[in-house]
Amino acid sequence: MRSAGLSMSELLLSQSVMPFSKWIAWPVFGLGFLLIARGIYVGMLQEILIGATFLYASGYRKRVFISEDGLVKETRLWRRTRTTVLPWSEIKHVALARRGLKVIAFFERDVTGWRALFSDEDEPKLRTILRKYIPEVEISTIEEN
Repeated sequence: MRSAGLSMSELLLSQSVMPFSKWIAWPVFGLGFLLIARGIYVGMLQEILIGATFLYASGYRKRVFISEDGLVKETRLWRRTRTTVLPWSEIKHVALARRGLKVIAFFERDVTGWRALFSDEDEPKLRTILRKYIPEVEISTIEEN
């Protein structure tokens, strides 16, 4: 686990987590603010709680990417960032499964593991990164029937 101050170089961004874009975040923030203000004005605790939830959700960001250190999950909530890393040294097997124009990568460590979604055009770059950082780990491919 790393602190928020350290930055890791991003080699390949996963499509596993769709970003909460600003054109959605700002209206959600505004609606939350309005619900809190109206809830205070009319004295309705439910509106205040719903508005607070909207405000809270508008600051949420999550992304998954491959770095030089391994697979990284980064969760941001307003100004706090939590970063979890699955180091290359802990990955025992990688399985790539094709689904249409997407590739799902399963990074196994012991019994459990992580999964990440990539576009079909990212597969060659993904394989190059895996060969560079974990050449001894088997990479299997599961084809869709």
